[in-house]
Amino acid sequence: MAQNIKFGLKLWSTNTALIDKAVKLLDEKIFDYIELFVLPDTDIAPFLVDVPYVIHIPHHQFGVSIGEAIKKKHSLEKIRESFNWADKLDARYLILHAGTGSLQHASDFINEISDGRLLIENMPGFGLNREPMIGFSPQQIEELIGGNDIGLCLDFGHGIKAASSQKKDYKDYINSFLYLEPEIFHLSDGMAGNEMDEHLSLGDGDFDFEFLLGCAMKSSSGTITLETPRKNQDSFQEDLRNLHFLNNIMR
Repeated sequence: MAQNIKFGLKLWSTNTALIDKAVKLLDEKIFDYIELFVLPDTDIAPFLVDVPYVIHIPHHQFGVSIGEAIKKKHSLEKIRESFNWADKLDARYLILHAGTGSLQHASDFINEISDGRLLIENMPGFGLNREPMIGFSPQQIEELIGGNDIGLCLDFGHGIKAASSQKKDYKDYINSFLYLEPEIFHLSDGMAGNEMDEHLSLGDGDFDFEFLLGCAMKSSSGTITLETPRKNQDSFQEDLRNLHFLNNIMR
């Protein structure tokens, strides 16, 4: 299998103690970029370093839900805050969860904020509180993107969970997203028969990573962010273990 995949290291904007270690891993060419999740009311200053960034906009667990009209004002405020971070950090992309609520309202919202850096992330069929999600299918993603110059972030785990909810083969379901030419992939592990989102460390579930890496290699970007848990917030050892797991598959 080809090995020219670019790997992203996930940070939250509260992980200020990790930024120097993260920059070192990028300098050593172990990871290729930082995907930074912008939590509301955090400080950008520690992250003003010259490295490649992707910004992840806060999602519905932080009150940002583009499908809910009642939350539009708050959602716009927090999304614009993330765009401001992207401007200051010269981020290549911003990733936005489709979330929950009305597909039509979400589509109208995206039309209002359309930006060439924006990627819509596919969702599982249900959230952690069993709330129905939107953007879980290729058809819904295509409707959300519409005629805008925006793209897709394909979260493999979310796609597998959506397939489970619909009693579909997850490999066929993941393949059905690829015509949308994802710019970034999110990778974690989980149990394919469990429709609830998990984000396990690689090897702790039953996902077929040879298949998933093959899907990423079919894309022109070949760009993957690891979205695996980090129990020790002072170390990247778990991230390095997960990367080693993938490198063994790609040999």
